[in-house]
Amino acid sequence: MAIDTHPTPLQLPNMQLPQMDPSPTAATTAASTPERINLSDMDSSRYAAFGSIFILGVDSCLFPLDTIKTLIMSQREATFGREPNILRLIWRIAKTEGIARFWRGLPPAVVGSFPGQAMYYLAYETAQDVCAQSMAKETLEKSVFLRGFIAGACAEISAGLFYVPADVVAQRLQVQNLNGFNHNSRLYAGPIDLAKRIMRSEGLRGFYRGYLAYIGAYAPASAVQWGSYEHSKPLLHGVLAAIERKRSIRIPNRDHIVNGISGGFAGLCAVCANNPFEILRIRHQLLDRSCPADAEVIRRGYWYLAKSIYLKEGLAGFYKGLRLRLLVTVPGAMVAMSGYETIKTWSSQ
Repeated sequence: MAIDTHPTPLQLPNMQLPQMDPSPTAATTAASTPERINLSDMDSSRYAAFGSIFILGVDSCLFPLDTIKTLIMSQREATFGREPNILRLIWRIAKTEGIARFWRGLPPAVVGSFPGQAMYYLAYETAQDVCAQSMAKETLEKSVFLRGFIAGACAEISAGLFYVPADVVAQRLQVQNLNGFNHNSRLYAGPIDLAKRIMRSEGLRGFYRGYLAYIGAYAPASAVQWGSYEHSKPLLHGVLAAIERKRSIRIPNRDHIVNGISGGFAGLCAVCANNPFEILRIRHQLLDRSCPADAEVIRRGYWYLAKSIYLKEGLAGFYKGLRLRLLVTVPGAMVAMSGYETIKTWSSQ
């Protein structure tokens, strides 16, 4: 009969079994994740000021790409939806109208950015605190995505009160050129002239045309973005912490790496989810009530607009500008999220 020669804990009670390297389980992930800085830990005025200035700088740098995106997504002809050559389009605009053309509409966007960004981040952190106070500790630890999802939606709904009026003015200036489009052939002298025309023809309501579409497009996108961001951070921290333990090294700037990668991933998820709604929002905000065809679309609502886009341009019409949005959003989200966490750290000191 074969004898089992492998010792067991019963045969050698005093022997200590070798310890295995810990894996990035939920416990080690939680231990390796820095403690979250909440609104109560920060100086609110410094937080709002730092956040607005930082995002203003990022938005100003990326505004030319936003102009190209708006031009692509606003086109109504099906032929334009056949994946236009972005570099060729940029060259044509720069050659015919000059480099300054890409920053047309920036002033009203800036006017909306300061209060809008301040409201956005204050609403986000406030919602995070409310969720932390209303959820049980066990639920709180297991619902990082849910808290980010709820807080992100609340932030976008609040910030839209400032963003939408600025977008209505900025986007009409962005799509305006010297030759004029078929649906926007009347030229505006500038943002003040445009604002006066909107107030004269539609009143205050004209500045909030597309607000529901804005909420429908951006509230879910913001919810997905923040939920994905908050959920992926502890996972990446756990993975990098495991690499550090296994190789006995320390990864420099680990927090910035985690924030950047998580922000890029979150931006990717958000853009892919909301591009069709963004198309509807931009098209609706660019409608001119004085044009009979546009007035009919306004009267019939978003469903009619969506149906018209599908019949004329097909499903691809809802994904115009997706590649450019990814080129703008993913690196922008990486920089913004990393900067956002840095600002929180500064505001808490």
